[in-house]
Amino acid sequence: MTFPSRLSLLLTASVTLFLAGCGSQQSNIATQRSDDPMQQVAELIQQAETAAPIKAAQLKAEAARILIMQDRQEEASRLLDEVDMQLLTPALQFEISELKARTALEQQDGQSALRYLQQLPPETTHNLPAEQQYQLGEMQADAYRYQQDTLSELQQLIQLSSYSPADKTQALHNRIWTLLTQIPTDQLKQLSLRPDNSYYQQGWYELALSAANPLDLSQQNKQMQQWEILWQSHPAQQTPPDALRAITATDTLSAEHIALYLPMSGNLEKPAEAITTGFMTAYYNAVKAGRTNAKITMLDSTKISNPEQLYQVAQERGIDLIIGPLQKELVESLISFGPAPIPTLTLNTTPGRQQANVYQFGLAIEDEAIQAAEQAWQDQKKQVLIYTPDTDWGARSAIAFKQRFTELGGTILDSFTYSNDTNYSEQIATMLGTQKSNERDTQLSRIIGERPEFESRRRQDVDAIFLSALPQTARQIKPTLAFHYAGNIPVYATSQIYTGTESAIEDQDLNGIRFVATPWLSVAPSTTHLQLAQLRDDTNSRFGRLYALGIDAFGLFPYLAQLSASASAKIEGETGSLSIGKYNQIVRTLNWVTFKQGIAQAEGANN
Repeated sequence: MTFPSRLSLLLTASVTLFLAGCGSQQSNIATQRSDDPMQQVAELIQQAETAAPIKAAQLKAEAARILIMQDRQEEASRLLDEVDMQLLTPALQFEISELKARTALEQQDGQSALRYLQQLPPETTHNLPAEQQYQLGEMQADAYRYQQDTLSELQQLIQLSSYSPADKTQALHNRIWTLLTQIPTDQLKQLSLRPDNSYYQQGWYELALSAANPLDLSQQNKQMQQWEILWQSHPAQQTPPDALRAITATDTLSAEHIALYLPMSGNLEKPAEAITTGFMTAYYNAVKAGRTNAKITMLDSTKISNPEQLYQVAQERGIDLIIGPLQKELVESLISFGPAPIPTLTLNTTPGRQQANVYQFGLAIEDEAIQAAEQAWQDQKKQVLIYTPDTDWGARSAIAFKQRFTELGGTILDSFTYSNDTNYSEQIATMLGTQKSNERDTQLSRIIGERPEFESRRRQDVDAIFLSALPQTARQIKPTLAFHYAGNIPVYATSQIYTGTESAIEDQDLNGIRFVATPWLSVAPSTTHLQLAQLRDDTNSRFGRLYALGIDAFGLFPYLAQLSASASAKIEGETGSLSIGKYNQIVRTLNWVTFKQGIAQAEGANN
């Protein structure tokens, strides 16, 4: 089939009209090139129609490049589809396939990119120069990334690490390491046991396993040393990932005398008690295991109420680490005070603010909202509604979700808030547009004089809904969404939606909702968790997260400097996978959980 038979599919009306009027000037086209990009495309296409196959392919490739520069990727892709690859030289086969694949990748179409790359005959690929083979491998990895096929992307990158150019090795190894740190330890172990692993794959898997348990640094260092002895010729030995290099080059933070700076009275007394219980349980376990002999001192943040007092008392008593306070206003005062003379790990956060030597750690709902925004975008949800309570935490979750989702390129169609006296049906009808649909039905009935059967419709531009709600409220909202024809719209929720205990009958109405949850409530309990569960009856409630916060505060502080050294470094805690982001704030990455048959089931778990 010749190109003109599909011209209407490839070019705009302006180019079509140009071609129709340029027949008499064909002899001048080869020697005179217009400054108008679309006229250049037209000239190249017309030349291709009378050229030999190889020359025609070159001309169409040049025209496609111009179209791409004009942000007309779809037209460029269709034009390149006209080229018969079998008629081309190996060099031109590579050029056309590479151009097709890059066009698809710019449209985030991983499936098409892979198809184009696979059109290259194996003998052509094997005979390409190393640089071009590397380019193809990089594009394949990018295609797998757009398909969310992490394992295939990782394996492709590892293959590239065996022959990467020197100027690209560091970036390549950093990317491999980022993917490895996203794979659960159990899956890494399974990968390392595959009998058909290449030398490069096995080395990377074992390196990741060596660094997978940073809570015992001495064991980790021993494992890393063993890896270095066994894998002296591995690319990761010659050029370690930046994150791994930074972590291993940075010492842990030691503390001989730790102050727990928490309120001992007032409305935060009980939360502070739960945090203390978690902290001290983890501490005593470490003492028994011989991992610490630090002294612990309790300081009452209701009596020592300003930074000057706090640091003066700490220096007088020889305290070299402060954990707390819990009150948000005291955290803000510490940030405003200036660089902390003693390392301080707060147990609340002030988003957007930081201070030297002060690390902020807390159960911030912003972490959850940001993760929900990233997951929705990764799931190809581009247009989202926000539905949150008219409360402080509801407003913060809405702001954080909106900011992150729009940064990624998404669109917030609308944002609604509800209160205790909200009529959910009326508000959701407004949010989904079903109220207008019903009004149109009523109006039409008046016009035609009878009441025919109408099917109400909701707005069709909604890809997903972001929801923050407590369990009782969510049990009303989700059925109401279904009543208004939105039962099939994906709902991403924060952890507040889950009580923490199994309640299949009550939670049937929440089926299908995906929400983030701490490991404390979403995976098999740790030894410390089981210890506390024998002593307390509220460990699996939402209040139980405070025990987890205390446990993680103890487990986290030795690694603050190492986490600060690399944005991709993390440790696995009870409150999430912990890393340090902007403003010296601990970022918690939580697990995704879905309600199925009224039961909250962690995604990826065997249920």
